[in-house]
Amino acid sequence: MYCNVIFALLLLLASAVPPAAADGGFPGRRVLVVHSYDRGFAWTADIDDALQRELLPRQVQIRTFFMDTNLRPREADIIAAGRKATDIMLEFRPDVVIVSDDNAQKYFAAQYAGNASAPSFVFCGVNKAPSTYGYPAINVTGVVENLAWAKGLELLRRLKPSIKKIAVLRDTRPSSQAEADKMKSSGPDDIEVSWFAVDSFEQWRARVRAASSDYDALAVMTYTNLTDTEGRIVPGEQVMLWTRDNAALPTLGFYDYTVADGTLCGVIQTGVEHGTLAASLALRILGGERAGDIPVITQTRGLIMLNSLTARKLGIEIPHRLSQEAAALVE
Repeated sequence: MYCNVIFALLLLLASAVPPAAADGGFPGRRVLVVHSYDRGFAWTADIDDALQRELLPRQVQIRTFFMDTNLRPREADIIAAGRKATDIMLEFRPDVVIVSDDNAQKYFAAQYAGNASAPSFVFCGVNKAPSTYGYPAINVTGVVENLAWAKGLELLRRLKPSIKKIAVLRDTRPSSQAEADKMKSSGPDDIEVSWFAVDSFEQWRARVRAASSDYDALAVMTYTNLTDTEGRIVPGEQVMLWTRDNAALPTLGFYDYTVADGTLCGVIQTGVEHGTLAASLALRILGGERAGDIPVITQTRGLIMLNSLTARKLGIEIPHRLSQEAAALVE
């Protein structure tokens, strides 16, 4: 099902993202890709696939490193992964480094911002303000991740107009906290919002059960850092499967994989779009533009995605006009 959703998004993005450079390739040019998370995380896999899809046909040599910081979240392990990224960069000597999500910025890329002798850097999937990492700089540009909070609430109300109280649930990763802080400054004044951050799957289940009786809707942010009773990371798909089956109220997601796995709806961020845009910026740099002269992309498309299976479970009818507006419909 998720693959079908990504295919639909690819068709839309193919017509939405302009060509990044003139026809022809860049034989002999090198791009290093450093991901904060592991290949098994759908968001990271979608970014990586998009980068490969855009860069390989241009004869770009790519080397990829996954820091796996969601699998090994101890500070010492993350620092070690950042040092490994530096070692790979010094050995590979890339023309451009593409860096996804916040941990790879903090523990690797940020130290090279503004360094004229360092490679050019392109970031994507960044939740914190770029200035946190010294971006933009003479050698840095990229794509900021801003969750569509206000638009998501508007979409949710088109499906359930009576919503007045909503709980927002997330894990405790720092990038999630940064995104929540941005979200708190926007949204309709007539909706009462409660914010919850939890560490464990047990706490998550308790909050979902409580929300089902105390609120009109539940917004699901991030959930891939939750641990079980033995301290092991619980797979995100397992978290969302349980949430889908046990949340007795409308649910709002912010990523394509979240809606695909069971939330009712979302105006979504996609790894496909972030990877495609990051690749286009990298190709512009390879084509001769200076990274610091390319404006940071702060607004992505924000695509409507609906889950008709969840709608039927909740007894919610999706209006025909809304289904026509959606970029993807999970059936």
